[in-house]
Amino acid sequence: MKGDTDMTGREIIIFILENQLEDKSVFDSCFESMDETAVRLGVGIATVDTWFRLGQIRGVVIGENTYILKGSVPVMHKEE
Repeated sequence: MKGDTDMTGREIIIFILENQLEDKSVFDSCFESMDETAVRLGVGIATVDTWFRLGQIRGVVIGENTYILKGSVPVMHKEE
């Protein structure tokens, strides 16, 4: 299932170009696993997965794996 915050190919390309990452490994430089995000933020993997699926943290799904943009923190949406 795709999360609402999946980055499009265009968004990934723009991110790479804006950050001069053309000659670097994108995943090593830009993304971290959900495990790494959970440790960094001091929460469980299920929490990171929920944040991603609710559109509160940015990432990309490749196959069955979800990668989170390094340094991302959840953005809580106000209820309307």
